[in-house]
Amino acid sequence: MNILLAWFGHETNTFSRRTSDFNLLTSQGYWEALDILDTFRGTPSYLGGMIEAAEEQGINLVPSIAVENAGPPLTDACLEQVTGKLCGYIDRHHQKLDGICLALHGAGVSQSCMDIESYTLQAIRQIVGPDLPIMITLDLHANVSKEMTALATGLFGIKENPHTDYAVTGIEAMNALINTIQGNIFPCTAVTAIPMLMPMTPTTQGPCHALNRFIRQYRQDHHLLDAAFFHGFPYADIPDAGATVFVTADRAIDAQFHADRLADHIWQQRTSLVTLDSTPADEALQTAHRILAENKQGFVVINEASDNPGGGAPGDGTHLLAAMIEADHPGSAFAYMYDPESVERAVRSGVGRTVDLYLGGKIEDEKHHGPPLHLKGALVHTISDGRFISTTPLMKGIPGSFGASVGIRYGNVDIVVCSVQNQTYDDRAFVVGGIDINQKRLLGLKSAQHFKAFFQPRAIGMVPANSRGITTSNLSLFEYRHIRRPVYPLDKNVSIGLRTFTNQ
Repeated sequence: MNILLAWFGHETNTFSRRTSDFNLLTSQGYWEALDILDTFRGTPSYLGGMIEAAEEQGINLVPSIAVENAGPPLTDACLEQVTGKLCGYIDRHHQKLDGICLALHGAGVSQSCMDIESYTLQAIRQIVGPDLPIMITLDLHANVSKEMTALATGLFGIKENPHTDYAVTGIEAMNALINTIQGNIFPCTAVTAIPMLMPMTPTTQGPCHALNRFIRQYRQDHHLLDAAFFHGFPYADIPDAGATVFVTADRAIDAQFHADRLADHIWQQRTSLVTLDSTPADEALQTAHRILAENKQGFVVINEASDNPGGGAPGDGTHLLAAMIEADHPGSAFAYMYDPESVERAVRSGVGRTVDLYLGGKIEDEKHHGPPLHLKGALVHTISDGRFISTTPLMKGIPGSFGASVGIRYGNVDIVVCSVQNQTYDDRAFVVGGIDINQKRLLGLKSAQHFKAFFQPRAIGMVPANSRGITTSNLSLFEYRHIRRPVYPLDKNVSIGLRTFTNQ
């Protein structure tokens, strides 16, 4: 049995004023062919799970491409380049393929395409035809469309935020694909859209945690292949943006009935699911200082969710860092600011010397992310190539790079500045700047939820900062033009209705 393996994901923030070319898309890594197996085998990733499930059953894998990132809309040229590479592999091998296992995201947008997942699937179908089984995985923040559901044989999804279940999802998709090829199952996916926009919401606690437990039990009780509540991605202003429920089941089971039933259950709890938070950085700092005053040891983490590169924000917003510099609390550290220009200036200055910088605030509108910070006489104390091996449970063991990186000190605040955009998942961003987090009291970073997988067991407190920014949790600050209205919580008198679609 021959199965082609691929990963092409992009979480697109359409509120950015920039675009993502191929260089930006691949800045966090790009793999082809056998490098995929060597890099991802044994890792807690989609591909790690797919490889594990396939190799346990002696399946011959045909690895093609692997890339995922978040950011502004892809250029059309970038979309064509990636799909061209993927379809090139499929075209060369499709005569001997029994199936395709494809990791997508579900919230991808290009300059002229509002659904790059369907675009990619359609390009694949033009080569392999309508009958070859294609199993896809989608992110918890997918904006699921009718077209992507129709073009895939089966849909499998992330349920946790932070996304600690990548590998589990990959295993389920691969096992379902193998069983489909063998004729043991005939999968059907049904989706019910919920007229609700949700900011980034954890599943480790609160109402979403309880919902996940309910859905897991429901899935087991009704013998479903998969079932999930997708929160959707509210920073992609497209018609399909919003929450959905999907059910993948053998065709003997009425998948649509179960998707509708789960959607209604979730809709009844909508008021507890959506909080439009607007906590500015200075208020977050006050809360953090109170926690520190009550605890003589340990560190507090403030996460700047409103400038989360993992949701397509620039990562150079200055609201939180400006507040930390003004507070000048002993033992403060910030990791990290994306600013290649400042990195270059600091490198030219050299370790042990001072440098004047206009740090951050260079990419998006200042009213959203703040102006550059003028740092006079910042001390350069480390220079690094930024390479690391992930320690977060989400991607443990996977290599990455922040690009050329520097650690600078300004007053009582140690600051890491890097050349590749990414959110801070673990301590590696601090390490490349020469910072031991266990010797610090106050840590600032840019992330919405994923940092929690590493920092929650280690921190004495975690405080979100949600000022303005293109990933702020306060969705009422955005000017939506393309989403379907009415939608909760932006509009009043919203009813669930039933917008459904299936691939049966």
